[in-house]
Amino acid sequence: MKKGALVGLFFLAWQPQSFAMNLQDYLKAVETRNKSLQAFDASTAAAESRKEAGDIELVPMLSADAQWISDKAPLSQFALIGATESKSAQYSLGLAKKFSSGTSVALSAMAAEFDNVGAPGVYQKFGVGSLGVELSQSLWRDFFGNATRLRRQREDAATSAETGSFDLQKKAVLVGAEAAYWDYVYASENLKVGKASLERAKRIESWTRRRVNDGISDRADLLQAQALVSTRQLLLISTEDELAAAKRKVRDYLELADSEEFPEITGDINQSRALSSMITGKKGKVVAIEAYLASLQAKARSLAAREVEDAYRPDLILGGSYKTNSLEGDMNTAVGQWTDMDRPTAKVGLSFRYLFDTDVKSSAQEAARAEALAARLQSERKMLESDSAWTELNRRYIELNKRIEAAAETSRLQTAAAKAQTDLFNKGRSITMNVINAEEDAGVAELNLIRLKSEQRKMEAQGRLFVAIEEQ
Repeated sequence: MKKGALVGLFFLAWQPQSFAMNLQDYLKAVETRNKSLQAFDASTAAAESRKEAGDIELVPMLSADAQWISDKAPLSQFALIGATESKSAQYSLGLAKKFSSGTSVALSAMAAEFDNVGAPGVYQKFGVGSLGVELSQSLWRDFFGNATRLRRQREDAATSAETGSFDLQKKAVLVGAEAAYWDYVYASENLKVGKASLERAKRIESWTRRRVNDGISDRADLLQAQALVSTRQLLLISTEDELAAAKRKVRDYLELADSEEFPEITGDINQSRALSSMITGKKGKVVAIEAYLASLQAKARSLAAREVEDAYRPDLILGGSYKTNSLEGDMNTAVGQWTDMDRPTAKVGLSFRYLFDTDVKSSAQEAARAEALAARLQSERKMLESDSAWTELNRRYIELNKRIEAAAETSRLQTAAAKAQTDLFNKGRSITMNVINAEEDAGVAELNLIRLKSEQRKMEAQGRLFVAIEEQ
């Protein structure tokens, strides 16, 4: 059983109850359950099958024929020698095979029996049979399988580009799925921060209310504290809405029905990953998968142009055949003499074929060359864009790291400042406005840090859209 299927069974087995799911489990579940990814896998299998089907001309072909004839035509070949009716039974069997070398071989066996009513002597009833072999080989266009090699190379490149496009679409879905995952993690963390901030705001309100009742603070301070609580409650409602939207996206990627249990997401938003760790492929130059596919398409176009050029070349074909002939009183006896080589038919010949250089021929060749040139130029452009995109992604990642470090320090300082202001407030050495401002600044700093870390996780996922290839 495939690994993906095992993951799917594990996923379903735990469905009745809540279950923990880290990023890897989540992505495997998406691959198993998401129908878009299943469609890409099916399309990839279809493309591979089409490539294999390209060798259909090399598949051996068996043919068998049987016919029975009653001929009373006055101008038939036997009627001319006195036969009033010609009856015959004819059977043939053939096996033909073209090899990748361009050589074609055909084997044949034939047996027939004739009954000519009214014909004289030996022509009245007789049987014939033959065994034969026929060979042909292109000495120019398909010399030693040149055309077959070109076709296979073109199909390999085209299939690689086609399956690669499905893989790119699959990776794009996984990147989107991972983005939804981190959005949910961020929304969950945001909700925790929002609840904690609301609790702190309520404590400030409670402290301020007590101070007002004791005549230490003004009512204006209490109103400010109450406004802080109201603001935090509003933000919490918005955060809960964002979490519900993020949860819906995760459900959609996992294709979970509303009646199915939502998994417990256990992603660590603080765990960073190197961009290079997300790249697939051998060690080598890092390029965008889209650019790599463009290079494969350019290669396929180039080979297709060579195929067109080769198809319109003159051709010289060497052919030969050898066939035994037996003539006896009936078909069974003739079949028994199939291997008799006393009366063979042998043939050797050369066949030359040339398609005149007309506008039709030159236009077809020019069109193929132009398409190959366009694909090559497009590939070169995609490679330039790929280099720029990879450089820019790394630059932005480094800059984001710096912003996270600065945001972490800001959050630490703002949290410490808020705590210090609260201590001063409890000692009667700070006003309510200072506490509220410090609390607001600490909450904003903490959320900004979480948001930046979420963006960094999603930026790392962009590395899936690149691949390392060996430089030519």
